[in-house]
Amino acid sequence: MRSGLAESVVAAAFSRVGQRVLHLDRRSYYAANWASFTFNALLTWIQEHHVSTTLLSDWLLCHGFHPIIQASQTEGEEPTTAAGQSQSEPTRKKISFAHLVKEGRRFNIDLVSKLMYSRGSLVDLLIKSNVSRYAEFKNVTRILTYRGGKVEQVPCSRADVFASRQLSVVEKRKLMRFLTSCVEETEEQRGETCLSFLCDQQLGDNLQHFLLHSIAMVTEDTPTEEGLASTRHFLRSLGRYGNTPFLFPVYGLGEIPQCFCRMCAVFGGIYCLRHSVSCLLLDKDTNRCKAVIDSRGQRISCSHFVVEDGFIGADWKREATPTRFLSRAVLITDRSILPSDSDQQVSMVTVPPIAAGCPAVKMVELCPSTMTCMPGTYLVHLTCQSAGSAYHDLSPVVTRMFRTPESHDQESSPTLLWCLYFNMADGSGLEGEGHDLPNNVYLCSGPDAGLGHEHAVRQAQAIFQKILPDEEFCPPAPNPEDIVYDGENNSSSTPGDGETLEGEKEKEETLEGEVEKEEKVEGEVEKEEKMEGEVEKEE
Repeated sequence: MRSGLAESVVAAAFSRVGQRVLHLDRRSYYAANWASFTFNALLTWIQEHHVSTTLLSDWLLCHGFHPIIQASQTEGEEPTTAAGQSQSEPTRKKISFAHLVKEGRRFNIDLVSKLMYSRGSLVDLLIKSNVSRYAEFKNVTRILTYRGGKVEQVPCSRADVFASRQLSVVEKRKLMRFLTSCVEETEEQRGETCLSFLCDQQLGDNLQHFLLHSIAMVTEDTPTEEGLASTRHFLRSLGRYGNTPFLFPVYGLGEIPQCFCRMCAVFGGIYCLRHSVSCLLLDKDTNRCKAVIDSRGQRISCSHFVVEDGFIGADWKREATPTRFLSRAVLITDRSILPSDSDQQVSMVTVPPIAAGCPAVKMVELCPSTMTCMPGTYLVHLTCQSAGSAYHDLSPVVTRMFRTPESHDQESSPTLLWCLYFNMADGSGLEGEGHDLPNNVYLCSGPDAGLGHEHAVRQAQAIFQKILPDEEFCPPAPNPEDIVYDGENNSSSTPGDGETLEGEKEKEETLEGEVEKEEKVEGEVEKEEKMEGEVEKEE
């Protein structure tokens, strides 16, 4: 049920080892709460949820979305560019809401905002399973932080540290010494919290800010061990594909679940969109689900049933646990938050709490080359743990960092062309043991609060190993050129035209080789007969 990331990985893993998989999703699109929308499709999605809020608020909650959704655009049809622009700078073309709608297909807007660690579990899985060939990726080019009312670049690699103008020579040496000791795990873990540990290391406020908020990406109260683990994960991902630890999929994060769905389908999995399960049929003697009834009343037998946690009713929960939420904002702006010589920057921005009691915010700014927004615009995602509504949590950050109708003295900041605020459920709190479920029913959760994808991949692998403990999880799929087909009409897998032609070509070459061998043998026989004739003449 549903084609989120964890469900899609599980489906691909089962299909790859020869299991029969039926994957249902009640929606008309793939990836569920991990989906990417064009601008026009997102407007439709917003409208559907607005219409549903008064009648189906429970439906929204169980499907991962808080019913309070706010969308807005800047006043006027033609937002003006920043005032005080020098005459040497090119005049930016004004972009209206009507223009955004007209170019809506150029946008791919993710419901969830995440990045891929270069040495994270998702990248390793994409490489191991050979699913990576279904997608393209771009490097995140820089790490930024918001401090003292301005945006600064964070020095994280060796080259960045020595090129940085924000650090003194002494700070550079201290930072490199600390980062080296983190990677080699030689530092002494003194101090109960990350902040106290960094103070013990005699690192000044400048370095503490970079390490705490932009490299470890934790809070001051985070336990030292957890903060150091996050720092090592960041550092060990550096340099594999670029100057930062992160990758981002071209066309948006919604591509990743679809890649695994494609792999599942290649190995025989069946997909049905706009199709759902109405109820389960249980065997009371074994406490197992033996079949499901779909939305059309059809009975479908099954050996195992993997489902998103929103499908499970309160009567199957042993204890009521409050749902945690994430606050999300999606912005379309007219330029980068930190202009540079290149207009192809993909930026990860960390925003520490701007006031006491406010959450830390993670921001991802995407340029047009990621194929997520139209030329002349940037797509910005903001995410934090919910303290209230998304608007309450994130609008103060947006007002400070962008030029909005509510901003003051922000003429030099990027102009906000359109924005959306919404809350969605935090999937990190799911505990399968907290439910009275049949023995062969397994739960997946939606997106979690982490920046990476470790939670979803770990969930998928755990479900797979419970069901098939002796099978390899997502073994490599063969390359098309390595596949050899026994017959011309193979019912189990249908190759593409190019693959068929290559297969026929290989068969022809094999036959030609056999013919050459036979001709060579015949030639040797003729030579032997000729020699025997010569011997007879001499006798």
